[in-house]
Amino acid sequence: MLKFLLDSAPVSEWVSTVFPIVRTVLIILLAIFAVILIVLVFLQINSGGDATNVITGNKDSYYSQNKSQSREGRIAKLIYICVGVIAFLCILYFLSFIPYKG
Repeated sequence: MLKFLLDSAPVSEWVSTVFPIVRTVLIILLAIFAVILIVLVFLQINSGGDATNVITGNKDSYYSQNKSQSREGRIAKLIYICVGVIAFLCILYFLSFIPYKG
């Protein structure tokens, strides 16, 4: 009786053939986005914490007001997008184990 309760219900044949392929595609996409994320982080320029503002006292400059339109701003947006996609793909990958554990 206990063995019957612990065994999962049989799954249809299409599930047993499609889910391993889906998991493989998800892993490949995760690897691609991880490499893209690593490259984007290396492309980021460390600004040094705006040490010039300590001397001048100027907190708002043209550069700081238009930071999102610069190269660094676009790279930061791409990093956030890559992190979101990686998180979403990880969730999908681990949710794929619920209906079919094979």
